[in-house]
Amino acid sequence: MQSTKHILLVLLTLFSLNACSSNPGSYTVMTYNIRHGVGLDRVLDLDRIVRVIKSVDPDIIVLNEVDHGTLRSFSVQQTDSLGRSLGMQTIFGRSIDYDGGEYGNALLTKYPVIQFRVIDLSVDSLREGRSVFISSIDLGQDTLVIMGTHLGLSPEERYQQVERIIQNLPDSKNLILAGDLNFEPESDTYRLISDHLVDGVQAVDSDTEYTFPADKPDSRIDYIFISTGINPLRLPIITVEDLTIASDHRPQILEFVIR
Repeated sequence: MQSTKHILLVLLTLFSLNACSSNPGSYTVMTYNIRHGVGLDRVLDLDRIVRVIKSVDPDIIVLNEVDHGTLRSFSVQQTDSLGRSLGMQTIFGRSIDYDGGEYGNALLTKYPVIQFRVIDLSVDSLREGRSVFISSIDLGQDTLVIMGTHLGLSPEERYQQVERIIQNLPDSKNLILAGDLNFEPESDTYRLISDHLVDGVQAVDSDTEYTFPADKPDSRIDYIFISTGINPLRLPIITVEDLTIASDHRPQILEFVIR
């Protein structure tokens, strides 16, 4: 009987610790390339994306590869649809016109958006157009700057795009740059951006998980970079089955506080 009580006490303690794992006054940011809702099974299903996001309940989300009224996505404005399902404010940031609509990045947030603008990062008319959005979010006592982007496929293109991002970095200590950056930590482009911002996920755990492809990831190309005013705390973990099939990427997630 005593042994049973001891086991129950241990289980209750573990449950309590897990329930209180989020730190008071902290926020959680996620970056996720959703491949316009098409999973590795080639099925378009935004509900799976919603389940992945809901499993960690982030406060701020940067999404890549979002369709806005395209024919291939049945003219759905995906940013708005996801916002309704998640109960979050949304803003779409166009990168290109595509298939009767638009295609680009998006911001979802639980907090009021003060400002939002999009900067074109396209460097070659023969390549897919790219952009970065810069947004200010009112957290109450603090203002947070969020930048979201999806960089190009060639190393030369990415390097030029990161140079342009650095030129447009707002003068703020409370800044996060997130997205599918399409480079790995050993690249020159990673080193370039690391001269200005800190890899927030690696700052918490140097043994960071890969993000691509979602079913059997073997590379890390999605990032959350932070400035000096952001204190990274921990990396929330996703365990839902949809994680490995909802998109071709896995998200990166970071819990943080403002210093």
